[in-house]
Amino acid sequence: MRSMLTTLAALAIALAVGARADEAATAPQEQLRAVDESLAQVGDLLRAKKLTEAADALTAAKAALEKLSAATLDAASRAGVERLTERFAAAERLVAKAQQPASKPAPAKKPPASPAKSSTKPVKTATAKKPAAKPVGPSFTSDVAPILIARCGGCHIRGARGGLSMATFNDLARGADSGPVIQPGASQASRLVEMLVTGKMPRGGARMTQEEVVAIATWIDAGARFDGADRSARIGQAAKPAAPAPEGLVKATGDERVQFNRDLATALVENCVKCHGGDQPDGQLRFETFAGLLRGGASGKIVEPGKPAESLIIKKLRGTEGDRMPLEKPPLADELIGRFETWIKDGAKFDGADSSQPLTVVVEELLAAKLSHDELAARRLTQAAKTWALALPDEQPGQSQTANFILIGNVSAPRLAELGELAESEQAKIAKWLKLDPKAPLVKGSLVLYLFKRSFDYAEFARMVEEREVPKGAAGHWRAKGLESYACLAVSSEGEAGLPALVAEQVAGAYVQSLGNVPAWFAAGAARSIAVRVEPKSPLVKQWADEAQRTSPPGDYSFLTATNLDAETRSRAYNFVRFLMASQPRFQALLSALRAGTEFAVALEKNYGADAKGLVELWLSRKQAGRG
Repeated sequence: MRSMLTTLAALAIALAVGARADEAATAPQEQLRAVDESLAQVGDLLRAKKLTEAADALTAAKAALEKLSAATLDAASRAGVERLTERFAAAERLVAKAQQPASKPAPAKKPPASPAKSSTKPVKTATAKKPAAKPVGPSFTSDVAPILIARCGGCHIRGARGGLSMATFNDLARGADSGPVIQPGASQASRLVEMLVTGKMPRGGARMTQEEVVAIATWIDAGARFDGADRSARIGQAAKPAAPAPEGLVKATGDERVQFNRDLATALVENCVKCHGGDQPDGQLRFETFAGLLRGGASGKIVEPGKPAESLIIKKLRGTEGDRMPLEKPPLADELIGRFETWIKDGAKFDGADSSQPLTVVVEELLAAKLSHDELAARRLTQAAKTWALALPDEQPGQSQTANFILIGNVSAPRLAELGELAESEQAKIAKWLKLDPKAPLVKGSLVLYLFKRSFDYAEFARMVEEREVPKGAAGHWRAKGLESYACLAVSSEGEAGLPALVAEQVAGAYVQSLGNVPAWFAAGAARSIAVRVEPKSPLVKQWADEAQRTSPPGDYSFLTATNLDAETRSRAYNFVRFLMASQPRFQALLSALRAGTEFAVALEKNYGADAKGLVELWLSRKQAGRG
């Protein structure tokens, strides 16, 4: 019955449009309005998957447009015909696309062996590093984002009219208050395309051309893939490329008489970074990272490996060329300058994992390593009070301390004590699963737990302290770099049953991140995977499983390079680390290597036989075959 009524409605539109076009007395603008209504009906019918009725309405619109095109019209009416003609072409393409039979998927290729096998043989690197298939369809960053910025920016990028923000890809994927506006793989069912085809968007700005609408629809039909570096970055903001390794970088062996991070980094931070850092470093020379030092500045390289007497940095420190450095400060001690000379003479090698890591973090980590557990805990307790005052100056927090945690938050004293007991309990479970000494702290110097009774307070902390917005729906996160080691938790009474798993995730995440320069995806995925192992019955675990089921489309590697992980990216990381954790001996060996100071990339390839991207390809091949 519903189908018959819809067909009658489409026929009624066709008759009405044809009649209006035939009446000489009818004003052109009224005829244009009738065509506009029929094209709007095409969008509605496509959304309802009424393909036959949509085709009928499209035919009626075409006949009316042809009669209008043949008529003598004024300039305004002629412009209206041209606009509707473009919309008609886009609608015609979408109807044709919707009528095409679905193509059968290609048979899945036999995947390589899984790391879950009991065999101790690593996955063959050559197999795992097979190049990824070239993405199909338009690029989001190159083709779609520029259209959205030009046509929709005023209302939906710089604002969120109608509850729809396109400021970031995450916002666009999330949709409006009324629901998603994009259905990956189905442009004809996507609210965004319907609004564009019917001309309801953009409002008050230049209309999209046929080519622009087709580009967006084709991108959606190809899966609405994101091909940028960070889904939470502002649309149109160029992704910051990974800094290339500086020319001439040579890794230290550990046998050097002087090591850069261990023996020289502190002197550079204390004496040089203030002038040779920031947005406008003196002489275009940056001492904020080892890479910047090795790269040099406006005068060229300042370090000549093996040749200290010819290195500009030594000449400046000795005062033998130009102004002595550091400028307007006492000269460095001869013994310290001698260390720089020895380091350069021995090849100016690098003893760290990442040459782009800020030297301030390097120095903090060195200091943290020298301090005892109690000394470091005392520093963190003092800093925690200052940090809270920066975030929520009007909220007087309560404080408490356990063997392994410093708790500070705007919750009651009994609640603070209860959460301290919960954190200790979760740490004990995590240590047991990781086969670590249960009496030793997971995080040296205690982990600071910032506890918020309202989600608003949690969001304000991230905004004021970390200068970022927390992802929608987030209830916790952690940071464990240098002297910083904390986790944040919104601990309202809601979702109390899932709190143990949430606490376990933050504690595990801080622990994994404290092991060294591990990528964000691994810390996030491992944290959630470990929490699942220690709290398997938590309702939060089921929620994570449901989210994981909806994510990780084939060919999506964006989570490997993301630095700020939103809910969807975090879920992808969890999905992938679950795959790695299927072989617990390998996963435990990977963590052991990190605890011993091995670089993450080296430890991963040694234990799994492939780099991260190669392992993602293996994981995706198994998912496509229904085995992962």
